[in-house]
Amino acid sequence: MFERIVAAIDRDPERSAKVVEAAQALAQKFSSEVVIAHIREVERPSTMVATTARPGAIPPALHFESEEEAREFVEAAVARLRSAGVRADGQIGTGATGSTARELLAIAQASGATLIVVGDRGSRVTDVLLGSVAYRIVHRAECPVLLVR
Repeated sequence: MFERIVAAIDRDPERSAKVVEAAQALAQKFSSEVVIAHIREVERPSTMVATTARPGAIPPALHFESEEEAREFVEAAVARLRSAGVRADGQIGTGATGSTARELLAIAQASGATLIVVGDRGSRVTDVLLGSVAYRIVHRAECPVLLVR
């Protein structure tokens, strides 16, 4: 049923742990392979940040993630799955396109995903107005999506 699962993780430890846990349970049940996908957090041009803030507001704090940090993060999740007997690999998106959802969907398509597991932050006003990564994936994916809360 779910031969290849793409599990999208981010830097939120609780949300990422839930995504990996759900992917592990499904992979064990269906003998699936899991691809841990993570999109690096990179500096955005000031025009992308400035348009979402009200005048005079303090810009949001952004964490810039090196390739090495991203690789270590993904490898830790892959190791957790492998220690549980799950066939797993990792993929890191560059973050260069400016759209995390678009990069995750490209990884899913290139991997031949039959299921995408993604975490949701919950309902926020900015998610409704701007659209969250999870929302975009749910509405644009070509395969089923499991939203983990």
